[in-house]
Amino acid sequence: MTKASFENPGVHLPWAGKPVRMEEAEEILTSLWHLSADNVRISQNVNVRASVLNFVICAPDIATAQRASSLLRDLCSTHIARVILLILDTSESSPTEVSTWVTLRSFPVISDIMRHNFEQITIMLSGSALRSAATIIQPLLKPELPIYLWWLQDPPRDETLFSHLAQTSNRVIVDSESFLQPENSLARLAAHLQDTAENSSWALSDLNWGRITPWRQLVAQFFDVPAYQDYLSGIYQIEIEHAISPTRDTTGANGSSPTTPTVNPTRALLFSAWLLKSLNWQIDTANERNQHHPETGEHSWHTSHATGKLQLPGTDELLVHSGRGSITIRPRVEPALTPGSLCLVRILSALDDKHATFAIDRADGAEYAITSVELPEGTRHQRTVSLGQSSSRIASTLLHDELEILGHDRLFEAALNEVYRLLVE
Repeated sequence: MTKASFENPGVHLPWAGKPVRMEEAEEILTSLWHLSADNVRISQNVNVRASVLNFVICAPDIATAQRASSLLRDLCSTHIARVILLILDTSESSPTEVSTWVTLRSFPVISDIMRHNFEQITIMLSGSALRSAATIIQPLLKPELPIYLWWLQDPPRDETLFSHLAQTSNRVIVDSESFLQPENSLARLAAHLQDTAENSSWALSDLNWGRITPWRQLVAQFFDVPAYQDYLSGIYQIEIEHAISPTRDTTGANGSSPTTPTVNPTRALLFSAWLLKSLNWQIDTANERNQHHPETGEHSWHTSHATGKLQLPGTDELLVHSGRGSITIRPRVEPALTPGSLCLVRILSALDDKHATFAIDRADGAEYAITSVELPEGTRHQRTVSLGQSSSRIASTLLHDELEILGHDRLFEAALNEVYRLLVE
């Protein structure tokens, strides 16, 4: 038998609003709107209630849910109609319970005179109620409005819960920056997307894809220059570096060991996959020199692709057949950067015995990078470019962008499928 939150005195969520029975949620929200209207008449404020979407957030615990709830303040311009914040208690020892809270959120749009309002329903599920999450929230969704699902942290190993919620949604959003098992979780997402591709109507996106957009644009800009375009066919080596936190020596009297650096190469993997697809390179899966070290974030693959004759720099070796190349991912210790932030992209090309290097190198901890081109003549063109908020963009900014898109991002989905081939096949 399920219990409402007010029957469980051990759960107190003041930030979530008023504890109610689920069947009373609509009635209580209506009364809150009436109260809000009365306040508007008294204060001469203007309430904005433009409703264009349902926003479902799935959090693994109360602390994560509260952070997500606080972040909603920055999304007031997206005209959310209703937020359903699901707290999924997957502890095996938890009894079956459904606890519900409702509140009316109000934030200033231009000034305090004009305010944006939306409804928030917080639901904590545990025990066997988890299996019915999609069914439980269905009557609470605003009809005829698109449904966006934001899944916080790693997708669950039990795909049933994730699958059922995804199938009720138009768009599923994740943030691989927060994954605790980044490579396994990316591979699971890709596999899930492939399994449901034929009969699925929901689109998938990753906030980390938005974080690497400026880097993808900078690479594309290299080869927008007519003088550099021929070097595209001669690319034979790509190097990518991503930030990791430094190892901190915490060894003391209690015998504790040094801390392990935080490793999350998801941005580098997505960037590598995008380059492979763009260049039409194929991974040589039989090559014994391919390396995978998830614990350190180091990877290297050897590839084959169509090209002309290539003479490798510093050697007399000449490749006269279909081109072979390599793409390498490695970590760089950067204390001031979020783990996983891109630090370096270097592209080496050889064309008719002429060699060129294209590089994007991020200054230590800075929000800018130095792009450079080394040409056969020995000239070196450099410029400093702003990365804006590329690698440190807060989730709300990225999330705002995602809530403006309803359809599939085919470029991202193709890159994610390529990541699956890199990690699994």
